[in-house]
Amino acid sequence: MTTFVFLIVTFLLFTITPGKLRKWVLLIASVIFIYWQGKAFGLSVLLAITALSYAFGVIISHFKTKNEKRAQGVALTCGVIIFAAILFGWKYLALISSLIGIEVPGKISELGLPIGLSFYTFQAISYIADVYKGKSKAGGNPFMYALYMMWFPKWMSGPIEREADFALQIEKTEGTKLFDFEKAVRGLSYLLWGLFMKMVIADRIGIPVDLVFEKPTEFGFLTVMLASLLYTMQIYCDFAGYTNIMIGISSMFGIELTQNFRTPYLRENVVDFWRGWHISLSNFLKDYVYIPLGGNRKGTARKALNTLAVFFVCGMWHGAGLTFIVWGIFHGVMNVLASIMKKSRAEFLVKGMMGRFISFVLVSFAWIFFRAPDMGVALTFIKSMIPFVGTAGIRTGLSFQDGPMLGLSQIEWWIAGLSLILLTVMDALAYRKDSIPPEMAATKWGDFLRGGVFVFLALVILIFGRYGAGDEIRSFVYAQF
Repeated sequence: MTTFVFLIVTFLLFTITPGKLRKWVLLIASVIFIYWQGKAFGLSVLLAITALSYAFGVIISHFKTKNEKRAQGVALTCGVIIFAAILFGWKYLALISSLIGIEVPGKISELGLPIGLSFYTFQAISYIADVYKGKSKAGGNPFMYALYMMWFPKWMSGPIEREADFALQIEKTEGTKLFDFEKAVRGLSYLLWGLFMKMVIADRIGIPVDLVFEKPTEFGFLTVMLASLLYTMQIYCDFAGYTNIMIGISSMFGIELTQNFRTPYLRENVVDFWRGWHISLSNFLKDYVYIPLGGNRKGTARKALNTLAVFFVCGMWHGAGLTFIVWGIFHGVMNVLASIMKKSRAEFLVKGMMGRFISFVLVSFAWIFFRAPDMGVALTFIKSMIPFVGTAGIRTGLSFQDGPMLGLSQIEWWIAGLSLILLTVMDALAYRKDSIPPEMAATKWGDFLRGGVFVFLALVILIFGRYGAGDEIRSFVYAQF
């Protein structure tokens, strides 16, 4: 409720403020929100990285005007190394300190990882790289650059925006109208669909997922397989739901964020999956890791090595643990194999319905490593999925005899099941039109159909959304990264 009030107040102030001053309202609101959610520590880290990346941009631009290419390269390299060291050093601080035998001071370990560090650090890297390439201009208004880094809807979990594109969005806010029908429809479409994915589906099915992942050996293999499937849908609904909500909020202010998800689970292979999953991260890794390594320009073997390197970085970016590395390498190997199969007699395995089924199974399997707190739990979970290996009965956990099943009542399971069916149908319809559900609703539906769906979704969210207070509120999954 407090966040809702904050949004309303910010929007009203934004609306009554003259066009050229609106960007300042957005900057001040972003600073307040980040301080509120991330505390002084989180805001300080973001401000430091913002100032440092702006300074590196100015330095690179200075050498560019003098045509000193070597100096530009040195400045870019230093900037990338510093930001990468901040990000990965912070994530792997505990592991590194244990390997070299140094104990991390208690006060430092208590600080934890600043919210959104992974996202805005990659934005800083993309900015200085784009200045080097001439795609972004350095030395402009530092406060507007700060708004690019700190825009509060994307601060916590992205999308990872490009500075030049976002600068154009900031300028558009000057002409944003209060009563803009198309803007309102698009914003409401994304907002309602995102809230449905998050509050009705993700937060609900996350309850049985948590129970089974906590003690997988206590459940039958059917239950464990169900939990694996549910987590596949939970992380999609949670992260894509977040993105849709933030796109909807940003649309209120005339800012269009990058769409991060385009029906990823309906793709024909793992390569295509990454063209629909976390798109801004995929594009970042392609532009700033894969292509600089040589991309596919140096032969098949080099392309495979570059692909594995990209997904190794992707795994490390997500978290400090062997499980994330395994998850990343697994996707790297699957990408390499899919690329090879596309040019072989095994092409039928990476296209059509067969390809979709195999891709979904592989991606779902990989999510086990992503969700498990460590390799021990991941391997135990996988072992528990094998029929008749564990001591628990086949259907242990799948019963309402002693009360709720896996933490959910019968009505809760009905809500989850019907909601997942609706999600799948909407994704399938959108996929056929090369779109996504909220965009399809905003641009391709008539007013009557759209209005009916909006009312239906609003009622479903109000009645069946998972609400709570304190520890009962489930944070967004990607907020931890």
